[in-house]
Amino acid sequence: MNYLQKELYDLVKSDDTIFEFIQSNSLDGMWFWDLENPENEWMNERFWETLGYNPENMPHKASARQNIINQDDLKLAVANFQKHLSDPKHPYDQVVRYTHKTGKIVWIRCKGLAIRNKKGEPIRMLGSHIEVTNLKEQERFLHRCNQEAHIGFWEMDVTNKTVIWSGTTKTIHEVDEDYEPSLDTGINFYKKGYSRDRITELVLLALNDGKGFTEELQIVTKLNHTKWVKVIGIPEKNNGSFQRIYGTIQDIDLLKTNQIKLKQSEQAFRGSFENAAIGMAILDKDGKWLKVNQTLCDIIGYTALELHKLSFQDSTHPDDLDLDLYLLKEIITGKRDHYKIDKRYFHKDGHIVYIHLAVSVVRDINDDVLHFVSQIVDITLIKEQEIRLEKIISITKDQNERLKNFAHIVSHNLRSHSGGISALLGILKSELPELFNNEMVQLLETSSQNLEETISDLSEIVQINMLSKETLTNIPIKPIIDQQIESILPLAEMNRVKIKNNIPDNLEVIGIKAYLDSIVLNFITNAIKYRSKDRDSYLDINYKKNTTSTSIEFTDNGLGINLDLHKNKLFGMYKTFHRNEDSKGIGLFITKNQVEALGGKIEVESTENIGTTFKVNFRNEKN
Repeated sequence: MNYLQKELYDLVKSDDTIFEFIQSNSLDGMWFWDLENPENEWMNERFWETLGYNPENMPHKASARQNIINQDDLKLAVANFQKHLSDPKHPYDQVVRYTHKTGKIVWIRCKGLAIRNKKGEPIRMLGSHIEVTNLKEQERFLHRCNQEAHIGFWEMDVTNKTVIWSGTTKTIHEVDEDYEPSLDTGINFYKKGYSRDRITELVLLALNDGKGFTEELQIVTKLNHTKWVKVIGIPEKNNGSFQRIYGTIQDIDLLKTNQIKLKQSEQAFRGSFENAAIGMAILDKDGKWLKVNQTLCDIIGYTALELHKLSFQDSTHPDDLDLDLYLLKEIITGKRDHYKIDKRYFHKDGHIVYIHLAVSVVRDINDDVLHFVSQIVDITLIKEQEIRLEKIISITKDQNERLKNFAHIVSHNLRSHSGGISALLGILKSELPELFNNEMVQLLETSSQNLEETISDLSEIVQINMLSKETLTNIPIKPIIDQQIESILPLAEMNRVKIKNNIPDNLEVIGIKAYLDSIVLNFITNAIKYRSKDRDSYLDINYKKNTTSTSIEFTDNGLGINLDLHKNKLFGMYKTFHRNEDSKGIGLFITKNQVEALGGKIEVESTENIGTTFKVNFRNEKN
């Protein structure tokens, strides 16, 4: 037994304070240090055994453990040690890391009590070593869990006027690690208004009545970020009063924000669901109505209570049920996530209701079906109109066929009779030519010729209106225009009309070549026929193209047309607007019919004595 060990033995017998210290602390390891001779230190065997060393090989010197203690922890331990030596009221209680002989880390709680002489000067240090490795690992694990869950600890001591925040608590408040909160600053982080008033009220209730609290409030961090936190406070009673509160604070901003958004979304959905102008319903996997809005009840005549006792199968027309169930099964099996169909419901009073149905699915996190959401639009009126329209179309189609047959018959019979009249006049003229010196006979011959031309024009119009859309194809338009310009070029040069074709080689329109030839030729000859003799004449042929149509534009500087007078009859049959001897008023009429038969239309812009632009719009797509 060395002198320190013997001295400690005597002190225990003579000093109750030392005895109480030893009694209240674990005897995992005991040490006694001569502060007057700092190198001398006594430790019991348990300390070295805990660290994996043989106590018999370890000297009783303070320096023996300096190389196996964590140096950062040593600095903290020395600082606390010096405070305790200076102030007996400041406890020496430090957790430090030691390196086991095998290399692993061992956490040891070191507590100490300074033994002083009559002058109050510290001369010895009595202490205990307690291994807390398991506890420390649990604490570290709990700390990591709290970090992951964004949970920090806090403590408020009114008596000492101190507030302690853990690292996570400081992170939540976005303050520096060395930030030291106070009673006032801790409260002031809470958002001004309800949150600050509420936390103040809760703290006062905890201190005055010992009431714990759990509350979700808002704080404004040092970086001026507003966030939601969950605060738990636990009051602690000491000497008959509650002077200390401790607890946790958790960052729940993302969770709370999502909850608010979800609530708002649910409220919006509920409002849209209940007040929708269309029928809406939520159904379970078996087709039972879980929730319906009033509009759906109005559509099929049942109350919500009555529908809850039924399934959609009960009110669906049997001829539409198989398709509905088939599509529903495909949603359940994941082959589709929605479908839309037109189907029939039975109204409560028995009549048929046509509806347009859109069904979507809501699944849980395991991708299992929770319920279906259905949107139901009443299309009964539309369906009834469609049925009426189909009847009208059928009747119209039949009438059109009859009209076509009638047109053929009339055209054929008129042509026969007209031919007969012309033949008789021919025979009469050859046998009795002197009769044709008579004015009345000449008028009869002219009328017969005019009748033949009219019948020819009518026959052409009938053929145009019988055009089948199947014959329409994509046709390059520039070669057609070039060909018609070439065929009419002598006439254009004789009348000094310059024609310019600005159409690109690759431009195509939907049509029939024979019709396009006729249309182009008519507009070119019109530009020559109705040129102005007071100036050099021209015809420019241009184009404009958009997504749906292509416009071929014929622009001249001829006589022009007074559209205020003639716009409504411009394309009428046998309508003329100038005194040209060869004007018959049939060209534009036939051209308009040809263009419309191709699915196009003609627009015109004209000013008298300035010129005219005809815009012929052809479709870009066949259908």
